[in-house]
Amino acid sequence: MTDAARVAVVGARGTIAGVAATRVSFHRYESGLLSAAEMADALRPELDEVAEVTAADFAGDHHTVAGLCALTRTVERTPADAVVVTTGTNELAELAYWLHLTLSRARPVVVTGALRPWTVIGSDGPANLYNAVLLAASGRTRPHGVVVMLNDEILAARDAVKSDTVRTHAFQSPGAGRLGTIDAARIRLQRVPVPDDRWTPFETSPEEIPKVEIVPGYLDAGPETLLAVANTGAAGIVLSGPLSPRQKRAARTLAGNGLTFVAAPHTNTGAAYPQEDAVIGTDLHPPKARLLLMLTLTCAKTPAEAKQIFTRESPLPVPGEDYAPRTSGEGVSLSRPVARNVVR
Repeated sequence: MTDAARVAVVGARGTIAGVAATRVSFHRYESGLLSAAEMADALRPELDEVAEVTAADFAGDHHTVAGLCALTRTVERTPADAVVVTTGTNELAELAYWLHLTLSRARPVVVTGALRPWTVIGSDGPANLYNAVLLAASGRTRPHGVVVMLNDEILAARDAVKSDTVRTHAFQSPGAGRLGTIDAARIRLQRVPVPDDRWTPFETSPEEIPKVEIVPGYLDAGPETLLAVANTGAAGIVLSGPLSPRQKRAARTLAGNGLTFVAAPHTNTGAAYPQEDAVIGTDLHPPKARLLLMLTLTCAKTPAEAKQIFTRESPLPVPGEDYAPRTSGEGVSLSRPVARNVVR
């Protein structure tokens, strides 16, 4: 294929790479058995008509913070015009948002997976991988950061959530809606996220990322979970849902001791607007709010700065600090101080 886009597939296991005992074992299978190269080769020659595709497996454990940092480094250093990451759907929404926060936006990155293993009748894996490569090769989502592509639908990494455990239309963006669709070879972008010209990616190393946990709020909940999390050395807590009166009292005390709190909605849509001054509100689902808070606390020096960074979802320049320009394939962007939090 002449002048074809170079697309690299990075495989991170999951159902999409799963093998079932029979062709109708839709929910009984062993995940992650197929390599990224095996899946890509199964789609040739059709895949070769879309892009120049290479494939390799991610060697780390993306279920850990250290593994996520390594995945960011792997994707960033992969030589290609665009990257497709395949992974399991249980962690897909968090993994995609992590990459969205930590990767530069010099090229498209598309995350995909499947609800059925590769080897069963009617598997959504082959179609999802093909469409993800098609979308990545088009370059049309590059300005929007990392996107998710499943079931012919394109979703922003920030908004995508898993809403069903087995249906192939499991991923949705409640409240925000999808970015677009893929109809055969036609990519339809129906909306775009609000641009932020001052966006810069978080740059982190595993040892610098503080511990953050999620604590649910519910009727007559006691303070024990909040206190236990604080005693483990956590630097922040995401509050999922409205707190009970006893939880509120404990949270006030802990905030006074230096813990950072984020209130996240426990519903599919809407935002949490806390009454407490020391708590940051968000419309992110709790697991994504946790990731963002972890990254925010690597560079925030004060509660006010943490709120600014968290609500903008980018480590914006802080007045009075020296910032060096960082070059990318698309030119120059603002970056945090060179000496701090660099991916290694």
